[in-house]
Amino acid sequence: MTVRFKISLLIPLLFFILSGCHKSDNPVVGEDKNRTVIAYLGRDNSDLYYEWEDKKNAMAEGWSGTNGNLLIFEDLYGDGIGLYEVVRINGRNSLMALDTYGIGEDSADPEVFNSVVISLLSTYPADSYGLIVFSHGSGWLPEGSLETPRSIIKDNDSEMEITDFARALPQNYKFEFIVFEACYMAGIEVVYELRDKTDYILASSAEIISPGFRDIYAGYMDYFFLPSADLYSFTAQAFDYVNSQSGAWQSGTLSVINTAYLYELGQWLKRHIDTEKIGSIDPDEIQHFDRRSGNHLYFDFEDYFSRIIKEDADLSEFAGILEKCVTYKAATPYFFSGLFGGFEINKHSGLTTYIEQEEFPYINERYRELNWYNDVLTE
Repeated sequence: MTVRFKISLLIPLLFFILSGCHKSDNPVVGEDKNRTVIAYLGRDNSDLYYEWEDKKNAMAEGWSGTNGNLLIFEDLYGDGIGLYEVVRINGRNSLMALDTYGIGEDSADPEVFNSVVISLLSTYPADSYGLIVFSHGSGWLPEGSLETPRSIIKDNDSEMEITDFARALPQNYKFEFIVFEACYMAGIEVVYELRDKTDYILASSAEIISPGFRDIYAGYMDYFFLPSADLYSFTAQAFDYVNSQSGAWQSGTLSVINTAYLYELGQWLKRHIDTEKIGSIDPDEIQHFDRRSGNHLYFDFEDYFSRIIKEDADLSEFAGILEKCVTYKAATPYFFSGLFGGFEINKHSGLTTYIEQEEFPYINERYRELNWYNDVLTE
């Protein structure tokens, strides 16, 4: 990926407060806490810009401010960036602006992402760490392969691919969880790439419809700061919200993936896949999760792989291993029912997979570079 900015992010231990001096109820910067959570907002694109102000305020409102650090980075629409610590001032949560000297403006640049995350984690040490990512998303798909959807983080014409994202995550820190408020991020290719970077991943097989998690942040941010983060309850609240909507807006798929069992899942499949069946399955017969008018790109993981396992007797064992990986899953009956590209959801395992297709030679070529493909789908 082409780097658009060369940066050096040096955020001092004592931050310059742009908004003036206030009495803060929070302990001083640098004091160990139970958890530091970073919200990384790639909002420098016209169709997401107007969503984030409410989300940012909802995060600040929904957190009790105890035993943790909540930090928000945003790449503003146009020029400029914002960096905030949520602090408690006179009994109320506020966004305290922090010094942003030296931060590049391309939020989809892996160097920018890496520098922001490392600097914040080292400045706000904690017993454990969490990451929330908000932007466009297209799972593992390579940058520029399609006009839509897009890669994991988008900043105008710049995109960050999942391999860049995984490499940019700090080597010396492992996240307890990563929350993707972005479309199509529940792919096996995505979570397998991140299996050594985080314990749990919250993601969606399909699109995430606006306003996404905004209202859930406002009421349930504290789930992220419990001694053991309760991703299950947060995800359940998020699904209950979308499932309570009416008409086409009752559309959603959410899952929580335990990365500890992904290697076991992959190695089991490697031993039990009938390689002669790969390529013989008609993708149109598999549950899909995208609204493309032509060939689809995101297929239900269990629906596909259950059809290329050698022995039917092994299907129950496959289901059991998959259940250890996907600790929560929920889907509405339809996605955008009655609207263009809407589809019925008959199967939802909580993970998706790509199926190689002749129509996408470049995507197929790049797919074969992924860890999932090389560890599992090769001889």
